[in-house]
Amino acid sequence: MKQKRILVPTEGIDTWKQFLAEPDKQWKQGFSAMSTALSWEKSDGLPPEIKEIFTSAEDENLRDAQLALAIPEYKVVLDGGPRPSQNDVFALVTSSGGLIAMMVEGKAREDFDVPLEQWRQRTSAKGVHERMAQISENIGLREPIPNHIRYQLLHRTASAVIEAKRFFASHAIMLVQSFVENDDENHFDDFIAFLDLYGKKAKKRTMIKLYDNTKYRLYAAWVQSKIE
Repeated sequence: MKQKRILVPTEGIDTWKQFLAEPDKQWKQGFSAMSTALSWEKSDGLPPEIKEIFTSAEDENLRDAQLALAIPEYKVVLDGGPRPSQNDVFALVTSSGGLIAMMVEGKAREDFDVPLEQWRQRTSAKGVHERMAQISENIGLREPIPNHIRYQLLHRTASAVIEAKRFFASHAIMLVQSFVENDDENHFDDFIAFLDLYGKKAKKRTMIKLYDNTKYRLYAAWVQSKIE
């Protein structure tokens, strides 16, 4: 299912609920879906924890970043199968350094889907080839990507780049908005493993540049928000 291009403003957090893939299962107090909706709805622009990574960015041209629009449960169509990447929030952000396309993945205690090995086993060979070719090309990694990497981190990052290209944005960001501090519960180790692919050290509350070419710069970030 493609993302609709005609959109209307939300009317509070219940608007977010109706867009969930499994609302009865996902919409619960203390879970990431509701916490993400509350965090964004109550903020005047970017949630403060996310705003902080821009104001402290190494690139001073990103420090004046402002939210232009945010779209909940944003679908990005990918090659190799019918299921799109359904991102918790797509935020289009303006800055003096250019337009920024940011995909936000809210997390409480949920994992980042299955390891890549399991996804490959449950997907057709043709689907794996097409989707991984598209993902790798967009996020600046060569195939084969190691099997222990969590699949969700890959297609969320690719989603940010795909939309950056569509909007002619000069920056793409995959951001994890975690609502759990404890690293034994929040799966920060999977984020560490993902950044290792780029030779980068994972650090919370910091925008980390992963990849740079003539058209866009790709970043990853992990912010800590209070559970709502």
